[in-house]
Amino acid sequence: MPNQVEFNKDFPVIEKSNELYKRALKLIPSVTQTLAKGPQQNVKGIAPKYLQKGKGSHVWDVDGNEYIDFNMGIGPLSLGYAYPKVDYAIKKQLEDGITFSLMHPLEVEVAELIRKIIPNAEAVRYSKSGADVTSAAIRVARAFTKRERILCCGYHGWHDWYISVTDRDSGIPKSTSDLTFTFSYN
Repeated sequence: MPNQVEFNKDFPVIEKSNELYKRALKLIPSVTQTLAKGPQQNVKGIAPKYLQKGKGSHVWDVDGNEYIDFNMGIGPLSLGYAYPKVDYAIKKQLEDGITFSLMHPLEVEVAELIRKIIPNAEAVRYSKSGADVTSAAIRVARAFTKRERILCCGYHGWHDWYISVTDRDSGIPKSTSDLTFTFSYN
C-alpha cells in the first residue's frame, strides 16, 4: 500500500527534541508560555518539539530534520524566515540599539508609511505582541459598546477572559469567566 506508514520507520528521529522536552518539564510550567507553541498542538511522539532555525518557509528541528512550517511562526512571518531585507534592517538597527526608554524616530516614520498605504487609517498604534493587540481590541470594544461580555471562538492567547473558558482556568476569577462565552464557528 503506497500510503501506509510504519511507526518509527517513516517518521523523523526526534531524540534531541524529546530530551529538551524532558528537561523543560522540570523547569518551565507547561514547557512553554505560548500555548500555540506547545507540543499538545501536534501529534505526540512524531512531531518535533523544538525548532532551531528557519529559512523561507522551511524550518529545522534540533535533530536536523527539515519541515515546511505551515504555521509560519504562528502567523507573523508572511515573508518567511530569514528574509534578507528584514534581516539586514534588523542587523543595521542592532548597531544603534533596539530598546530605548523614550520614543524612536522610526515610530513616526513607520506610522506615516502605514497611513500612506492605508489612507483611511485614522491612527496607528504599536504593540509588541498579538496578545496585547487582542487585549486592546477587547478594551476598545468594551469602552465603545459599554458592554462587558465577550464572545470567543478559536485560540485567543493567554488572556484571563480566554483562559477562563479552557481547562487551564486555575487562578482566574469566576467573575471573569462569567463574562466570557464561547461558540463554534463554521
